[in-house]
Amino acid sequence: MISMTRIMINASLNVLNNFEVRQLVQSNTTFDLVVVEPSFSDVLFGLAAQFKAPLMGLSTCGADWYLNTLVGLESSMILEPLMPMGARPVKHLWDRMYNWYYTTEEWLLVQLVFLPKLRMVHDHFFGHLEQTFSEIRNSFSLILLNQHFSLFRARSSVPGMVEVAGFHIPKEDPKLPKDLQQFIDEAEHGVIFFALGVELQSKDLPVETQKMFLETFKLMPQRVIWKFEGEPPCAVSDNVYLAKLLPQQAILAHPNVKLFISHGGMLSIIEAAYYGKPVLGMPIFFDQFRNLRVLVEDGAALQLSINSVAGEEFKEAMDRLVNEPSYRENAMALLKRFRDQPMHPLDVAIYWTEYIVRYRGASHMRVYPAYIKLVDYYSVDKFLMVGIRLTLVVVIVFFTLSKWRCLLAHLARLAERVWPIHMVMSCVIRIYKYFSLKLNF
Repeated sequence: MISMTRIMINASLNVLNNFEVRQLVQSNTTFDLVVVEPSFSDVLFGLAAQFKAPLMGLSTCGADWYLNTLVGLESSMILEPLMPMGARPVKHLWDRMYNWYYTTEEWLLVQLVFLPKLRMVHDHFFGHLEQTFSEIRNSFSLILLNQHFSLFRARSSVPGMVEVAGFHIPKEDPKLPKDLQQFIDEAEHGVIFFALGVELQSKDLPVETQKMFLETFKLMPQRVIWKFEGEPPCAVSDNVYLAKLLPQQAILAHPNVKLFISHGGMLSIIEAAYYGKPVLGMPIFFDQFRNLRVLVEDGAALQLSINSVAGEEFKEAMDRLVNEPSYRENAMALLKRFRDQPMHPLDVAIYWTEYIVRYRGASHMRVYPAYIKLVDYYSVDKFLMVGIRLTLVVVIVFFTLSKWRCLLAHLARLAERVWPIHMVMSCVIRIYKYFSLKLNF
């Protein structure tokens, strides 16, 4: 979390220090809407107040507890799996304890470390505005989430959160260049597609790892398309196609593609699910581990470590994913349920964006207060009242028992003092009972 937050803070500073952006801020320009990445980009939220526009977010990594607070959602830590846990349901006591610990740790980091820094930067750039930093953070009209319950499990929500995963995928399958089309069409045993995204390019892998991949691909009956940005470290076999830039969606859309080797980025996972391809994942960063775990749990993927993968292990994983029908069937099941939506995700995103503009922020959709205090977030006030009542009951019970103990001790001492009188009275009573019985006869 710390590294990701620093990345987002530095990115926000780069935006605000940009010459064109500074000119725009200093002008009297107004806009109908300001859209930002909401995850730890709080410094940029001031642009909405500066331009007198509603504030909307587009979360590229989906939702988490931090985004929930921006729209007033009291997320249930009992029901929602956190990022390190993948997507499995939270069923056990240990899972709930982990959720509580993880969220509390992050909440404290945000409150004590990051928000004070963000507030200082905000005041430097937007201190002249009437709205305070906290008020601006509470003014989100809507957050579009790059996720969908059919892939990343169901979760609680509010009107200010809308799922639009797959909105970047065109409604019609994109076309392939002629050379790639021919390369894939003529593959008798199908094609394996290998792309690692932009965080870590294939050319940046250790040379030995690059050689291992190429040597392993030689042993595969399938053809391989590899997004490789540099010069290969060794000879490339005839069944391998290398290119710096590749149309990923067009390749995945082809029915002859049997396997997608990926780093597990959010967009790549969504595309793999949309086109029904099994995935061999080698995650590198942040949400990629969670994303791949979702497919692994659904039986549509296998996961390896890119830092320690060996040739034999790599080949075995590819053979399993290509040849075992269950992986293909599970991937097609994901395709079916992900595509079963009343509207294309892009149309959903367009509709709600225009909705916010039409109603100037649509304040009627907001849940107040948008930023929930820790006491409310954990229902501390409710637990405190229950605790007070239980404490009163315990105190009353102990007080009553102590009084009874004192009373019994007093009676015991009193009995010791009047013991002779007690003996005389007992004798009198026994004599009375005896003669009473005699008289009756």
